[in-house]
Amino acid sequence: MLKKLFVTLLITMSCTTLNKNMVKEGKYDITGGVFENLRWEDTLTFKRVSWFKELTLTFDIFMVNIGKESPFYSWFSKDEKQIVESCLDSKVMLTYAWDPMQISREGFYSEVEKLGYERISIPNFHGHVKMHPNFARINVYLYKTSLICRRKIGDSKLVISFPGFNSVTL
Repeated sequence: MLKKLFVTLLITMSCTTLNKNMVKEGKYDITGGVFENLRWEDTLTFKRVSWFKELTLTFDIFMVNIGKESPFYSWFSKDEKQIVESCLDSKVMLTYAWDPMQISREGFYSEVEKLGYERISIPNFHGHVKMHPNFARINVYLYKTSLICRRKIGDSKLVISFPGFNSVTL
């Protein structure tokens, strides 16, 4: 009995000293949408990149490029569409930061700006995304939605590096 207690205590203590930073990549789909009297069943596939410190989700990104041919493009307001059309490359970014003292949105967008992108607010699009039933499951209200826009010709690679983590190409 004492031996089992010791082994359990040892395992518990080793888990608390776990010191791993990892980056996980995946995809997240939302299917269907509504805008005014229009309904569609198309799928919008986001690239998801998540940074974990030990077992805690520290920073999370959902990223997608939405072209004019996509019905989800209607979620942009008239002004937002003009901005998207003025970009050589644009991506919608939903970002979550657990603790800004570790990885912050400002730190992320600072990295993005170094690569020639600017951050633009897209409140109309955000309103549609946060009301989509697929995002209700992941508490999207904790995420902030922005557009990153590159207006000048440059390197198309979007490589993000945070201290203590592997670099990631978005």
